[in-house]
Amino acid sequence: MLDSVLLPSFDVEFLVESRPLARRLHEPGLALSIGDLRRTDTYVKADLSPSTCIIVEDTGRKTLKHVLEAIRDAGGTLIYVLGMGTSPGDRREDEIKAAFPDVSYLSMTEMFGPPFLTEVGRSLTRARVQQYQRYSAMPIAS
Repeated sequence: MLDSVLLPSFDVEFLVESRPLARRLHEPGLALSIGDLRRTDTYVKADLSPSTCIIVEDTGRKTLKHVLEAIRDAGGTLIYVLGMGTSPGDRREDEIKAAFPDVSYLSMTEMFGPPFLTEVGRSLTRARVQQYQRYSAMPIAS
C-alpha cells in the first residue's frame, strides 16, 4: 500500500523485531532490517538520517514511547505514528502528541490519501528549515 501512495523517489524499508515477520516481508523482496525498536543503535545501524520518513505502527503497546525516544535520539525528525483501530480523538493520540509534539499521529484513512502526502511535504520542508538553521548557526572559522 505504501508503494502506491508514496512518490517513486521514496525508498521503503521495514524495521521489525520479529524474525517470522521479517521472513514474510523478505519473501516478496521487501527491504528490511531486524532489531530492537526501543534501542537507539537499531536506528543508527539502519542508517537513519534527519530526512528519513519514519512510520511507526501504534498497536496500543506501552513501549511506543520508548520507540519514539529511540528514533528521536538516533536523529529522526520526520516521525509519523499510524494509529491502528483508533479514532482521531482517541486519548492515546493526545498522550503521544503531548509527549512528542513534533510527531504526527495519523489514522489508517489519513495515511492513504491526500492528507498524508500534504503532511509528508510539510515535514520535509520542516526538516530542510531545521538543517538550514543548524547550518547558519555554525560559527565561521577565520
